[in-house]
Amino acid sequence: MRPLYIEGKPGCRVVLDEPALRISVPDKADRLFPLARISRVVCSGSVEWTMGALLACADAGIVVLILSKTGEVRARWLGVSRDRQLFAQRLLDLLSRPDGMQRYETWRVAMQKMAARSFARRAGLHDWQVIPVADLLSGLRLNLLNDWPNAVNRVESLLYGEMTLLLLEQGLDLQDESVQANRLDLAADFSRLLLWDFYLPLLDLKSRRLKAPEEREIAQLYQHRSDRVGILFRGTVNKLHRFLMGAS
Repeated sequence: MRPLYIEGKPGCRVVLDEPALRISVPDKADRLFPLARISRVVCSGSVEWTMGALLACADAGIVVLILSKTGEVRARWLGVSRDRQLFAQRLLDLLSRPDGMQRYETWRVAMQKMAARSFARRAGLHDWQVIPVADLLSGLRLNLLNDWPNAVNRVESLLYGEMTLLLLEQGLDLQDESVQANRLDLAADFSRLLLWDFYLPLLDLKSRRLKAPEEREIAQLYQHRSDRVGILFRGTVNKLHRFLMGAS
């Protein structure tokens, strides 16, 4: 399953041609996208949706996000997935508890340790199972963060944008009172966790060149790993969901 991106223009129309979505654009051949292969739909520009197409997405659990010209979410159409509703509700229930943020922080620290050790193992460090996260970050500052801060920040920004969209698809209202009151930025936390997976490719790139990469090169690096980002996100959400089930 892959995301479907629609860059609309006047006359662009999405209709249901069961079991697929048919996208019609003036002066171009219609394109069919089977619903079974779509993970989410992201629309920008002018796109006309029929109710049949929207209901088919809802029934299939496919989230439709409609973006503004600046990339902000103007509207979202959520499916009826019970798992998605339970995940969002369990997180809000945890945050409403007096010790909710403390419990969440314990989970986040454990996940950071797991991500850091995965990086250390793939980097070939002999003590990867016991090396402290602080020591790994200290080494990264010497070898990457201090020299290429813009490259690292750019990757984290790309991750933050995608995490925001993916969490919206999970039914999380990031403007919910409980989220705001606890100053929880789940997209930022997820971005920092997944950033560990990019340190090794960035270090490898740095070893092969003297100058810092341009923004276009960082975007290409990120795009090449987009499938892996999706896999890591789903794995992290599943771990958080299991934690929330145990905390309830």
